[in-house]
Amino acid sequence: MSRELLEFIAHARERGMDHATIRMLLLSAGWKEKDIAQALTEQALDLEVPHPPDRGGAREAFQHLLAFAALYSWVLAVVFLLLGFLDHHLPDPADPPVPERVVWSGMRWQLALVLVSFPAFLGFTRTTLREIARVPERARSPIRRWLTYLTLFVASLALGGDVVALVFRLLEGELTLRFLLKALVVLVVAGGAFAYYLASIGDDLGRTRFPWLHRGFGIAATALVGLVWLWGLLLVGSPGAERERRLDDRRVEDLRNIRTEIGSLCVERTESGATLKRPLPATLADLVADPRTVRPGIRDPKTGEPYVYERLDDDTYRLCATFESARAVPFDPFWDHAPGRQCFKIDALE
Repeated sequence: MSRELLEFIAHARERGMDHATIRMLLLSAGWKEKDIAQALTEQALDLEVPHPPDRGGAREAFQHLLAFAALYSWVLAVVFLLLGFLDHHLPDPADPPVPERVVWSGMRWQLALVLVSFPAFLGFTRTTLREIARVPERARSPIRRWLTYLTLFVASLALGGDVVALVFRLLEGELTLRFLLKALVVLVVAGGAFAYYLASIGDDLGRTRFPWLHRGFGIAATALVGLVWLWGLLLVGSPGAERERRLDDRRVEDLRNIRTEIGSLCVERTESGATLKRPLPATLADLVADPRTVRPGIRDPKTGEPYVYERLDDDTYRLCATFESARAVPFDPFWDHAPGRQCFKIDALE
C-alpha cells in the first residue's frame, strides 16, 4: 500500500473530512477505486476484510487444473506400469508374443510421465494447501470442489469396473493369480485416491478431521512412485544399456539392408526359381555407389569401422559385425546374436 495515500487519508480524517469526500478527491486525482477502498479500510479497521472463496479467479483455476491433470497422469501411469510388470513376471501362455523392445518402450514412456507429473502434482498440491491454510475460505472454492468430485467419480468408475471384472472372471472360471493381482493394483491405487479425496472434500475450512491426511497421502504416494520407478528401471535397464541396444538394432538394420540390396542387384526371381543375373559385388562400396532399392549403411554407427563382407562362393557370402549385447527375439530370429563379433552366412538365392 502507498505510504503517500495512507498519509493523505490520515491527514484528511484529522481535518474532519468524511470517507465520501476523501474518496471523491482521490478518484479525481487518478487513484483506483480498489486502492482507495483498501487504504480506507486499513485506516479505519483493525480486522482484515475477508476474501470470497473464488477470489483466486483464473490463477486459482489454472493451479487446480494443473494439479488434477498431474494427478490423473501419474496415477494412470503407475497403474499401467504395475499391470505391465505383472504381465512380464506372470506371462499368460495364451497371450500372443510381443517384442520386448515394444514393451520396454511403452514402459519408458510411462516412467517419463511419472517422473514429470508426480513432482508437479506434489508442488501444486502443496501450494494449494498452503493457500487454504492462509485463507481457509478457499477450501470452499467451487473449482476445487468440482474437480475433487470429478476425481471421486473417476475413481468410483475404476473401482466399480474392478469389481465387475472380478465377478466376471470368477463366473468364467478364469480366476488366475495374475488377474487377482491386477485387480488388487487397481483397488489399491484408485481406492487410495478415492479415500483421500473423499476425506478432504468434507474439509470446508481446510481443517480436516485427520491432521495426518495430507502428509500421509503424500508419503504413501511418494513411496509407491519410488517403488514403481526402481522396479521399472530394473526391468527396462539403464539409459546406457538402452543406447547399446539401439546401436545393435542399427547394426542389424544395416546388415538387413545390405542383404536386401544384394538381392535386388544380383538376383533375378521367376516362377521357376532364383538365379544370379550378375556376380555378387566385390566390396560393400559397390552397393553404396549404385543402389537399387536402398543405400545401406556399410560402417558401424559407433566406431565407424566398415562391416566385414566376404564372398564364400558364387552365390554365398558372409556379413560380420561387432555387437554390444545379445539379441533373442521371436520375430526375425535369423539376426539374433551374442555380444561381440557375430557373422551371418547368407545364400543370395534363398
